[in-house]
Amino acid sequence: MKFQHPITPADISEPILSLCHEIVPNSTPEYVDVLPLLGAPANECFVLVEDQARNAGGESVIGWALWELPGLFIEAEFHAVWRNPDGEMVDISPKTRQTQRILFLPDPSARYDGRQVNNLRHAISRDPDVSAYLQAFDDEFEFLNRGERALQHGELRLNDRDAIEYGNIERRLETLHMRLLPRFPSFGPYTACWCGSGKKLKWCHKSV
Repeated sequence: MKFQHPITPADISEPILSLCHEIVPNSTPEYVDVLPLLGAPANECFVLVEDQARNAGGESVIGWALWELPGLFIEAEFHAVWRNPDGEMVDISPKTRQTQRILFLPDPSARYDGRQVNNLRHAISRDPDVSAYLQAFDDEFEFLNRGERALQHGELRLNDRDAIEYGNIERRLETLHMRLLPRFPSFGPYTACWCGSGKKLKWCHKSV
């Protein structure tokens, strides 16, 4: 079977450290357990963590969740986790895919102002399709956050010209994804499990 999407990195590799040092000089990320709050919405980490700190103590820690599609690219996602009153960081935000832990880089200089922040992506393959794929994600983000759209939430209403532009970006993403699928890495029983637990697949989600 093949990986279908970026996962929690199995280890802190040189490319990941290099990306981290670009974001926060001389920094080291750490693994943080995911313990999502029941009934909480996905993709609302900043509001969710602030509410948790206000209600249960502790504080919000803003930084970057690090993901990897092994052998192809790595990316950093703007994110917030909760530091509980005992000083332990916990990711309380529900995920769209089952994830037991994330690799997280605190960023003391980062602030959330209500606007979306693009993922930082680095190719670790020289395949030109990988670079084109990452560029298409950047183009999608730029389009979705252009002008007044930066502060809009929910379903977008596009005029004809914008709808054509957005459709072209989405088709490019889909085409590149399909072209890259044969090059996506495969996983076997002794591959680190995609859930981020740190265990081998054989002893974790082997039936998935």
